Amino acid sequence: MEDNWYVIQQQIHDRINEARAIARAEAVKRAVAPSHRGRYAIGMALIRLGGWVLASGAQVPLDFTRALATLRTVADRSIRT
Repeated sequence: MEDNWYVIQQQIHDRINEARAIARAEAVKRAVAPSHRGRYAIGMALIRLGGWVLASGAQVPLDFTRALATLRTVADRSIRT
């Protein structure tokens, strides 16, 4: 081990600064990355709402039922992947 405590202190200081820089970069990545949880929750809520409307026996336009079927297919695919 070195006897020069100034050099050792400087090395420790440099390592701490490097670790802080890495932590800042990771924090920026997390802040910039989009969250998919909200979009997934909204999609599932819409699918459940559509299923409830269909199960209630209400008269629903044909275009809406086709769109709902498409959403269910897309949601099932996204859950599997």
